[in-house]
Amino acid sequence: MASTSLADGRDDPDMSALCSQLGALRRAVHGTPLAAELADGLSAVREGAPAAPLLARLGIAPAGQDRDAWGGAAIVAGLGSGHSHGERYGCPASRCGRTVVREPGGERPHCLVLGSTMRLLAD
Repeated sequence: MASTSLADGRDDPDMSALCSQLGALRRAVHGTPLAAELADGLSAVREGAPAAPLLARLGIAPAGQDRDAWGGAAIVAGLGSGHSHGERYGCPASRCGRTVVREPGGERPHCLVLGSTMRLLAD
């Protein structure tokens, strides 16, 4: 699969938000007209489209602006970006900076947005 990261090589923060919160988003739109919008938008994102237009159609502010409650992770002062001794996995297409730590013996993480197994990152 070819990399579809942003043209300047940066990770897409909207893709990170979509990836990390897709389950909650699906639950929130279930049974509403937005469920079809989400499904169509996910198909476009899987084909290489950026995540921001999908988030906008769902009424979610883009990265860098105020987000709805599901949208962004807060940084807790005093905590570093360290991780456990498990393996770190990242976006299978290098489109976002989200990482998941897999504990030894655990299942390999799966990207729900792109529908594929996340890739192992080098330490």
